[in-house]
Amino acid sequence: MKSDSFKILTGFFVGAMGGLIAGLLIAPDSGKGTRKKINDTASKIKNELSDFAEETLEATKKSISESMDDLAKNHKEKDQAALKK
Repeated sequence: MKSDSFKILTGFFVGAMGGLIAGLLIAPDSGKGTRKKINDTASKIKNELSDFAEETLEATKKSISESMDDLAKNHKEKDQAALKK
């Protein structure tokens, strides 16, 4: 199940893309100019999403690593406590 923050961010990006594209299509400009704006905007959004995905992946890796370290520490402490008994 996806977290609520992921759903909110996904909704934000989808809404932002839709709003940007709608705004570009409504704006009075030539077809060539509008296509260029859409292409530029799509490239910008792609780059932002790529950066967001990289940051999320790094944060997830860090969280998993910290969790693994905590589990190993807890396991070691339990083993030491069992040996003392």
